[in-house]
Amino acid sequence: MTEKYDILISGAGPAGLSAAIFGVRRGMKVLVLEKHGETGIFPRGETMRPDPILDELLGPRFMDSISFNRTPHRRYWSPGALKKFELEREASSFIFHWKDLTEGLRSVAEKEGAEIRFNSEVTSPLIEKGLCRGLILANGTELRGTTVIAADGHRSVLAAGVDYGRINCPIAKRICHGVSGDYEGMEFFFIASGSVEKDFPAALAFIFPRGEGNAEVGFSIIAGGLSPGQRKKLPADDRMLPFLQKLFESYPVFSDRVASSTFSFEGCSKIPMGGLHSKGMEVPGLVLSGDTIGMVEASGGCGIIPSMKNARFIIDFLEKTGSPAWDEKLMARYNRNFKKSDIHRHIAGKYRKLIPLMRAGFARPCRDSSYARLWGLIDRLYSRM
Repeated sequence: MTEKYDILISGAGPAGLSAAIFGVRRGMKVLVLEKHGETGIFPRGETMRPDPILDELLGPRFMDSISFNRTPHRRYWSPGALKKFELEREASSFIFHWKDLTEGLRSVAEKEGAEIRFNSEVTSPLIEKGLCRGLILANGTELRGTTVIAADGHRSVLAAGVDYGRINCPIAKRICHGVSGDYEGMEFFFIASGSVEKDFPAALAFIFPRGEGNAEVGFSIIAGGLSPGQRKKLPADDRMLPFLQKLFESYPVFSDRVASSTFSFEGCSKIPMGGLHSKGMEVPGLVLSGDTIGMVEASGGCGIIPSMKNARFIIDFLEKTGSPAWDEKLMARYNRNFKKSDIHRHIAGKYRKLIPLMRAGFARPCRDSSYARLWGLIDRLYSRM
């Protein structure tokens, strides 16, 4: 007889492992499937603000134990680095290694009783009579579960209805050593469309200090501020790292900080911060979570805390419904509750405020000096986000 689980989870990142931890703590039988041989293969966002859910999942002071720098400070440069403004957050953000976080979550999940299988690539949902009954692996194995959670990230093989061309923002970054500068906070550099390369859209470069001259350095294209037509013309992946190198060599202020640095890692990926997908479930029994649906803070690009809170909402719903017999009616109920949830309201609200501002400011080419004249206004608007 085929073994059946209460929850099957595709993906052993923060979204999937958080759901696993919450699930086993409620007495559910949980299996997590990860295509790689370990967690944390590609270092994603390595900064986040503190939140009580971190202690709830990982235990008190875990984040302090893995963090090598903390800062509440932010500095935002106008295009061309002509003007700047600074903000100080109420609490200092953690700066850490991605793998330390994912391994911490894995350890807790396994200790709590979740089963995790590595080198287990999910290729498709197991659909029977319009309902998701499980998952199909690359080797042909079929696994069955009452509920399936798609937590396989920004290129999910399970979320057929998500428009990743709309929500994914290309990003390139390096882990650098020997970074110079007199500012200990995070720095953001807005880059106007066409100002570095004629056909390159608006971008946001960043320097996140790790202490002792080390920093996470890179840029992301501001896809949320582009029209549908512009998003179809995004630069190919093979142009991302050369563009980053050009910023290292010549972009004002930014290059002063990083031009002489070395790096131990560089790579390209996507951050789904161009908008939140409209539904948390499109097939009865298949729940979408985390980066899979753009559960990311539009104001900072971090999806870790939102993904954890989304995971808690999912498990709360499953617990309240018992062993759910998924159908169209229950799926509609889930989607209604999801849209009313605190985490959906928070993330959707951020997008509603920021995307119009992105489109107004960065969809069309504009002189750096024009942005500089408006930077005081942008400071006031952004401070209210």
